[in-house]
Amino acid sequence: MSIYEAKVFNTGGRGGEVHSEDNSFKMSVKQPKEMSGEDTNESNPEQLFAAAYSACYNSALDGVLKKDGADDVKRTVIATAKLLKDESDGGFRLGAEIEVEFEGVDQAKADEYVEQAHQGCPYSKMTRDGINVDLKATVK
Repeated sequence: MSIYEAKVFNTGGRGGEVHSEDNSFKMSVKQPKEMSGEDTNESNPEQLFAAAYSACYNSALDGVLKKDGADDVKRTVIATAKLLKDESDGGFRLGAEIEVEFEGVDQAKADEYVEQAHQGCPYSKMTRDGINVDLKATVK
């Protein structure tokens, strides 16, 4: 049973638009210039994934810091989504990197916080353990 669901629609693939069911989120998407040769200011799917992952991870970090009594620690989460060549099928696959810049904590504590947040973050769980995907085709 879902606690929350966000439904987003896409038309046009990487050269189209995305919008939420309630239209509170809507934007154009384009391929990165490294893939299409076009210089554009439009977002792409990898940026959207990195944005969502960084926000989710930082929220998981909130819980870790509060539990340790360090909820005043300043930090910035930098998520990098990497589109990689998939040698198994000649297509692509997604990779990710999370970096957290802390202020006012030592390296050992920073490492501990990063690992604990990685254990609790839903996006980290998805990248580590996989994700359940239900496929459905409908015809109108």
